[in-house]
Amino acid sequence: MDAFCLAAIIQELQAILPGAKISRLQQLDRWSLLLVFHRGRGQEGLLLSVEPGAPRLELLSPPRKPSVSSSRFGDFVASKTKEALIEAVEQVGLDRITAIHMSGGPLPGSTRLTAGEVTMTLYVEMLGPASNFVLVDRATGTVIDRLRSVSGRTRGKTPEPGEPYQPLFDSGRVDPRFVKEDEFQELVRPRLAEGVEPARVLATCFAGFSSLMATELVARSGLSTLVSLDEQARALWKPFCDLMGRVATASFEPRLIIGSNGESVGIAAFPLITVVDDHQVPYSTMAEALAAYHGSRDQVERPQTILAGLLRRLQSEISAAERLSARLGQEAALYREGELHARKGQLLLANRAGIRRGQQTVELADYADSGTQLLRI
Repeated sequence: MDAFCLAAIIQELQAILPGAKISRLQQLDRWSLLLVFHRGRGQEGLLLSVEPGAPRLELLSPPRKPSVSSSRFGDFVASKTKEALIEAVEQVGLDRITAIHMSGGPLPGSTRLTAGEVTMTLYVEMLGPASNFVLVDRATGTVIDRLRSVSGRTRGKTPEPGEPYQPLFDSGRVDPRFVKEDEFQELVRPRLAEGVEPARVLATCFAGFSSLMATELVARSGLSTLVSLDEQARALWKPFCDLMGRVATASFEPRLIIGSNGESVGIAAFPLITVVDDHQVPYSTMAEALAAYHGSRDQVERPQTILAGLLRRLQSEISAAERLSARLGQEAALYREGELHARKGQLLLANRAGIRRGQQTVELADYADSGTQLLRI
């Protein structure tokens, strides 16, 4: 999910979440929270996942018995947000960071005369290795708690509880929504002069651009490397400006992208000219496109998950059988010499009067053996 797809789903959530009350919050696995909320009588669910490489922000029907992964963070956030009111949801910059603003119960120590509410924001940072959930006190701007104390941030450490929260922006990339043509030219032209590929120039200069959308803009520009750098930059500006205009007016046209094998491989917020029309399935909302994508992926991945689980179970049973076989082999070796051990015991009993206290070894004659064999015990 790139920043443009996130902008599309948040635009839809802004018509749904404000005014909803949180019934419960559950941690489904290491990376995912399920926020169950109600508007009127019905309950709905919002899946929030910051799993690196597979982030999700998706409306769904809350399962009756979800698999729950308990953790200190999940339990704490659940207690803080229960019955909280969702005030707003927004995208932070044009990046993969979502902010869910909430107001909770009365502040500790408040009375009817000094009434107050806890105001919180849950930041969902879907930033690959640096992904994190951070719960922030809006009144002070400080961190209440976070999922990961060390989140792979390359630009500054993860703030501790009580420290000020700052969204993890890439200072080297500019928010493209506010770029004018002159600034665009100044940013792009030097990188093109260095021989950097145009798609990489867009992805490294401007926030929110995935390689897919950067490649798409280059294709729409009709850029030719045979013309001057000024002309190349001007060619890139037109589709860039058109795209930002569509983002500003929320003119999204969600697409499910189908691979050559017929499986879902991604989603896009706009139609693509870099993908053939037959491999793009239009949807009226991003929520529907996301549901179709994840439903398709689950159908593919579920048998693989089941197979992996069966293989792990089979390997475990094989290991247990091997351990049992080894123990049985040891016992069999011991029992093969059972008669000899019995003879040694009988000899020790018969000659115990001649054995000194503390003596480690003794040789005794076994007169029951026709060869009067000496046994060392």
